[in-house]
Amino acid sequence: MFRYLAALQAFLLTTSIGCAAERLTRATVWNIKLGEPISAQPPVEAFQNFACGSNGNAPRQKLTGWSDFAKCAAEPGGLHEVYFEYDDENEYYFRAHDMEREITRWAGTTDTGFPIITSALFDDNGIARGVRMVTDPRPEFRNNVFEAEHRKREQAYQFAGAMSARYEIQLDKHCAEHPLAEGEGKIAGLAIKRTCEKIDEAEHRRYVVHMNYFRKPGQAGYDPRLPTRTTQGQFESSSRFEIYALDKK
Repeated sequence: MFRYLAALQAFLLTTSIGCAAERLTRATVWNIKLGEPISAQPPVEAFQNFACGSNGNAPRQKLTGWSDFAKCAAEPGGLHEVYFEYDDENEYYFRAHDMEREITRWAGTTDTGFPIITSALFDDNGIARGVRMVTDPRPEFRNNVFEAEHRKREQAYQFAGAMSARYEIQLDKHCAEHPLAEGEGKIAGLAIKRTCEKIDEAEHRRYVVHMNYFRKPGQAGYDPRLPTRTTQGQFESSSRFEIYALDKK
């Protein structure tokens, strides 16, 4: 009887947590309202770890929220990049209950299974003019009891393909392929250096995509000191996706 009651209690608890998971939500980069002022953006409590961005790389100076955008030096195009991360409350709730599937769903700042670095781009008047998503290699170096089943860095270039498909960015119409530079090489016979740009006049949007998958100079698939041993991580695999608001005519 005791084992039956214990099993029933565990079942009810799991069911309750599972139902709660279905109701949970959190703000993402897709909630940024392009062309709108700071007052129209999600509240700062919806995100965390605000900082000045570095063109899609690691964060710099810490910020308290959107209103600090002017503390970030403007990019060549005149926009101020504000880095932010998704709220992690749901992730830690499910880590506390050792629920691996839900950990994967809520862990980190991700999109379509890819860890990403997200930022919003503001003009001098505090209007959100763009958003930036760059694949993030950092989660692979974190040590958690349960690892989230996210896409690995080797697959990061595929994020660009997913975003291109979402916005109907066509390879033959909107994209340019770039040759490998001296010393760069292919990975298992494949190398990609691609940039794409699409102007959507109806939606007043400009989409920019970068896809990279190749070996940098000095990188190789096998250790030159021991040709039978493969190397680890010696490749460039990354994606960058940006959306900009165009002025309405």
